[in-house]
Amino acid sequence: MAGYLAYKAITGLASVLPRSFQYALARRLAGLHYLCDRRARLSVIANMRVILGKEADEKSIRREARRVFSSFGLYLCEFFGHRKFGPAFIDKHVQVKGLEHLQAALAAGRGALFCSAHYSNWELGATVVAHLGYPILAVVQKHSEERSNSLFVKQREEAGVQVVHSLQGATAALKALRHNQTVALLGDRTTGGPVVMAQLFSRPTPLPQGPWRIALLSGAALLPTFVLRRPDGGYILEIGAPLATPETGLRAERLAALARAWARCLEERLRADPSQWAVFFKVWDEEPKNNAFGTCQAALPQHHSPRGKEDAAEAVLACACEDGKP
Repeated sequence: MAGYLAYKAITGLASVLPRSFQYALARRLAGLHYLCDRRARLSVIANMRVILGKEADEKSIRREARRVFSSFGLYLCEFFGHRKFGPAFIDKHVQVKGLEHLQAALAAGRGALFCSAHYSNWELGATVVAHLGYPILAVVQKHSEERSNSLFVKQREEAGVQVVHSLQGATAALKALRHNQTVALLGDRTTGGPVVMAQLFSRPTPLPQGPWRIALLSGAALLPTFVLRRPDGGYILEIGAPLATPETGLRAERLAALARAWARCLEERLRADPSQWAVFFKVWDEEPKNNAFGTCQAALPQHHSPRGKEDAAEAVLACACEDGKP
């Protein structure tokens, strides 16, 4: 109950306070978060060391880490103040690149599968697609508190985004793709289900199996897609060219090939601006391990899971489509 009331209060304030004031407040609170949350701070700093490379000095690493907290604070302002980010805002402040890739995918008749990451305002991407007139289904995790979950679902649906929780995600996603619609998934965070190993910054990194498995089963174009925050406060929705889907080989090998291809897109985006990646757990060991790894592995420890048992539902998304039978 307390969480729900807090979300309601924040949503109400974010809907009426000026955007500039909200951003200023968010940056201050993000600074406090950086100082007070030692575990998150050290985790983000460790991630920045890997992304920026050995040539980066400690001052630069810590500056980028602070910017991660600031970027996430701005995202929260935008998420809770969603009424300020409607059609008029999108038309004025959002630039769309790569729309031709979406149009080509839908012309092929098998739907389009957007695969993004917890980057910048990832929620805004689905809102923009809906605003452009394309039906979109977003697969999301269910909040542990029912009333809070209903609040989030309502908020997304008001923006024109159909929502399905990960427990029913695979079935709903395949159905939408069969009707030549669009589906949005996130591919950068494991949540307890089977994983596919890929390389990020030359280090083995687990990715969830769901996006790659659904792409193979549906035949839909897999479009690496990211929302980028511009320095002027606007945004770019960048829809990438479809990833090549292997037509031969074992299923595990084909899953791994798609995961590796998407991981390269994510790495390119992080090299361009790592500060917009909202990941507050330690992704890699300090030094890369040389041991071999397989293409598919069992569930990983839940040290990074923000919602405990609710995140375990994501495993169903990765496993529910064995042999093409959702």
